[in-house]
Amino acid sequence: PVTRLLAKLRVPTLLFASTFAFAAPSAYAVDLIVHPSMVVKALKAQLFKDRGRYHLQRPDRCNDPYLENPTVSFKRGRVYVGAHFAGRIGALIGGVCQSAAQASAIVLSARPVTHLHEVGLEDVRLEAADEPMVAAALQNIINGNSLSALHIDLLEAIRPLTLSDKTTPYAIVVRTLELSNLIVENEELHVTIGGTIEIR
Repeated sequence: PVTRLLAKLRVPTLLFASTFAFAAPSAYAVDLIVHPSMVVKALKAQLFKDRGRYHLQRPDRCNDPYLENPTVSFKRGRVYVGAHFAGRIGALIGGVCQSAAQASAIVLSARPVTHLHEVGLEDVRLEAADEPMVAAALQNIINGNSLSALHIDLLEAIRPLTLSDKTTPYAIVVRTLELSNLIVENEELHVTIGGTIEIR
């Protein structure tokens, strides 16, 4: 009977131990590793969602600059986003629209930041462009907030894992979740997770 009771208690005990790791002080915090593939998925879902395009500004009569086919890498403490620049950039001259359309491979970089349970990007810079004319034009379009609409909500990402059909007979509720100590290391994005998870 004693061994049977211990067997029954083993799973709840393990779950409680896992919960303690989230709820305990930072010494017991969890190290989350974000791979470039996750950032690419977030970019495609949140920014590159108009037929695979991300418009750098609202299209008008003379301008429709956009990026497509994003790639992501991590290095030197920043997130590097490679993309194909397309569309057109121009201006009204004498009432006539003068636009230039020149495709180019470009590279942007951004600093990853955390806010509560989200990871985002800020301080965006143009690092490189194959075509000098494109680089000059993008200097006036790219700014520090160009990718600010991107956010990876960790709380939203893990909620499907706590649905009752996945945790039965236990009920798991994520009460709080907070990210901190975000660093880029060995081409990986590391984030420290703390918080409180309730198990019933």
